[in-house]
Amino acid sequence: MTLADNHLIAAATSPRQSVAAGMVLGFIDHAAGQGAERTALLRMVGLDPDAADPNRRVPLDRYAAMIRAAVRQCDNPALPIDFAEHSHFGDLSIVGLIGYSATTMRDALDQLNRFGRLVTDIAVTGPGRFSITPAPGALWLTDHRIDDPPFPELTEMTFVRMVTGTRQFGSTPYASLAEVTHADTGTGRALEQALGVPVRFGAAHNRLRVSREWQEYRIAQYPRYAFALFCAHADSLLAELDAAQSVSGRVERAVLPILHTGLASAERVAQDLGLSGQGLYRALKVEGTTYEELLAALRHRFAKGYLAEGRASLNEIAYLLGYSDVSAFSRAFKRTEGVAPGAWRRANQSD
Repeated sequence: MTLADNHLIAAATSPRQSVAAGMVLGFIDHAAGQGAERTALLRMVGLDPDAADPNRRVPLDRYAAMIRAAVRQCDNPALPIDFAEHSHFGDLSIVGLIGYSATTMRDALDQLNRFGRLVTDIAVTGPGRFSITPAPGALWLTDHRIDDPPFPELTEMTFVRMVTGTRQFGSTPYASLAEVTHADTGTGRALEQALGVPVRFGAAHNRLRVSREWQEYRIAQYPRYAFALFCAHADSLLAELDAAQSVSGRVERAVLPILHTGLASAERVAQDLGLSGQGLYRALKVEGTTYEELLAALRHRFAKGYLAEGRASLNEIAYLLGYSDVSAFSRAFKRTEGVAPGAWRRANQSD
């Protein structure tokens, strides 16, 4: 076994889905101000109250459990919404500072797609977490986060932060409608009040219907020189995150650029990661998976995203996912979903 193999297997214990400690600490401080037990919440996420590095990673499941414990302690189901509405993103993350130093709102969204993993490193159904697609007289801003396991509080906090954080930059209302995939857990009224728009629960997607004008809202609260410094620091943090990422995550990132070629073999990916084939096998075994299972899951995740968007034909999707033909794609999709991709699309396609 090579030295690189040993390092990769050691990294296999890293949390695959995680959140930056800066966000966690911000929530805990807010909850403590509402009566929650700060020390107990810190203990739940494994953070030292006296030496908490804001760039440390906290497993996403611990973050979710801590939020729910704080909600119970404060007897306030809308506590996460209140936190998102009344905290400043720039105080919690370098990504917030980058957003507030971007030139326009569209530029800020592009930077969020570029650096967003520094805030929450989570699985998504496409190459970027957020996308913009046309809607009648408006645009759909869709969050492609895979909500597994379910974490509706994260969806609500994300949208509240997006909407309330833009109000100072434009005269046209940013959003006119919100759709979320989860059911109303008792926060519906608070969510609508914070967003200032109706909310449709149990929808097919997590998305906001936003004005076309929002893309050109001017931000630039910091000089361009500061923007460059923030981005350079974020790039270094992103490199550290990638280095400590789970093996599965690193494999996925190696597969994505070559998926459409049909040449994304385990041997090719192992070589790209500087590993032996046996080393990659052992590292993935530590995480309880195999290369074949990862590849199948990645293809299926992207297939559902492409099908729901409705812009690519079945032949095009088969090509993009590296299948030999559309029949091979259809068989693989049906094995997982129980229905053919065309039928799944008709039931789940975006408006």
